[in-house]
Amino acid sequence: MSIENTQTPNSIHATALLALATGDTSAVIEGQERAGQGQLVNSDRLPTKIETYSDSDGLATLEALGFTFGGPDPDDPLFQPATLPEGWVRQASDHSMWSYIADQYGRRRVAIFYKAAFYDRRASMSLVTVAGYVAACQQAGVDVITDDTWATPAAVAEAARKRAEAAQQTAAEWATASHEDAPRWKAEAEAERDAYLAIAAKHTTGQGQS
Repeated sequence: MSIENTQTPNSIHATALLALATGDTSAVIEGQERAGQGQLVNSDRLPTKIETYSDSDGLATLEALGFTFGGPDPDDPLFQPATLPEGWVRQASDHSMWSYIADQYGRRRVAIFYKAAFYDRRASMSLVTVAGYVAACQQAGVDVITDDTWATPAAVAEAARKRAEAAQQTAAEWATASHEDAPRWKAEAEAERDAYLAIAAKHTTGQGQS
């Protein structure tokens, strides 16, 4: 499946006609963004722009994982032909602007942002960090799956401990706040802290899944 360039004159004209016909521009744009997500996850394209936040991010790291890239598409430079590592798959999320690439264990390893709306069309992708993966597992209430190269037990335990420290700091701040909901928010932060400490303890003792 190809990805529609919603900024071409023909596409913009069609969008304008649909908005006039329905009288609901917001719904038309939301539909355009949902369609864009569907096109992306069913295509052989990935964003040309790769966000980098550390030396371990970027094109070289993706290629080392097994991705291949064909360079910007002349007809739509926002995207480029790409193949995924064996066993990795594209996944849509419940937010039309966010999709993911999951590895052979079902872990989301790459986050893809694509805003298909004609007035602000843009796309990028970035590697998911171990800390981000651990946080996603904690929030979803699912087990962290470890391996020998990326989410190692040691890396998972370290990430969980840092998240626990941040949650404890948040709890301490709410403990001295005067807001009427402060006790509830403090309890929520403490529960989050305890959940991360449990993850850290599990993987410090080498009991994580692999």
